[in-house]
Amino acid sequence: MKYKVLLAYCFLSCLYSQLSAQEAVKPKTTTFKIQLDYLSDYIYNGRADSIKYPYQITTASVNFANGIYVNFGADYLLTKGEKRFDFFQLDLGYEFDINKKWSGSVYGTKFFYSSQSALLNGNISSDFGGTLTYDAGLVELSNTFDVFFASKADIQYNLGFEKSFSSEKDDTKISFTPGLYGNFSSLNFYESEVSRRLRPKNQALKNPPVVNILSTTKTNQQGVWFMSLELSLPISYENKYFGLNIYPAYTIPYNAITTTTAIKNIANNNIINTVNSTPYSERNLKNRWYLQAGVFIKF
Repeated sequence: MKYKVLLAYCFLSCLYSQLSAQEAVKPKTTTFKIQLDYLSDYIYNGRADSIKYPYQITTASVNFANGIYVNFGADYLLTKGEKRFDFFQLDLGYEFDINKKWSGSVYGTKFFYSSQSALLNGNISSDFGGTLTYDAGLVELSNTFDVFFASKADIQYNLGFEKSFSSEKDDTKISFTPGLYGNFSSLNFYESEVSRRLRPKNQALKNPPVVNILSTTKTNQQGVWFMSLELSLPISYENKYFGLNIYPAYTIPYNAITTTTAIKNIANNNIINTVNSTPYSERNLKNRWYLQAGVFIKF
């Protein structure tokens, strides 16, 4: 046991010394940024709802010279007949360079959803995660690990291969970064979201009836699954005060998630009925293009 403790101590000491000796690959200053984006459809784990959900996204952010950043985003739903601020999110994170090859970040996010939101991940309240990127020269290897918190926690891992091509002159930079990403996730978020959709929307009744039944939804798959493969071709331009970016992506979903809802009599604990509660969109998975494009000012 003492050898394991000593080994862990040595590892943490080495990691701390690496972080303390971060190389300033590029000089950093504190910047403020306001960004406006259009998202053509909301995609999560390669999945989209049967109804298209485009958004206008407004983000205010501050990036401090020491690598700490804070973002606040407001997502306004543009679907006809459902226009509203659908959710907000607050991010706090820290970015660092270990050396010229390795870089990373740690972050936390808090989500605030409208009671009318129908997003597939609409039951996730918060997220804690980190990234680690290695520049191998011909390609960059990116690793992202997240823990999402809802009624049950989910873990998610994203493995990516990307290569950045850029041209810089004075304060102007143009970059093109094609990437290929595979996404793995556990499925608790799906159980809670299907359960939420099955609940009656009008919970408050003047004279509520006595209800002796309880419905419970379970996914028929357990553990961590390969969820999607995504190819993206982002292009960005920025100068000292202004920038724009275009993020076209093609996503391929894998491993359809099926759910079963059991209806139980609370009085005797007997199951009255079981139904296939798999949403239409999951029973009809298909590959999708989507686009996010935005402009920003910084100062």
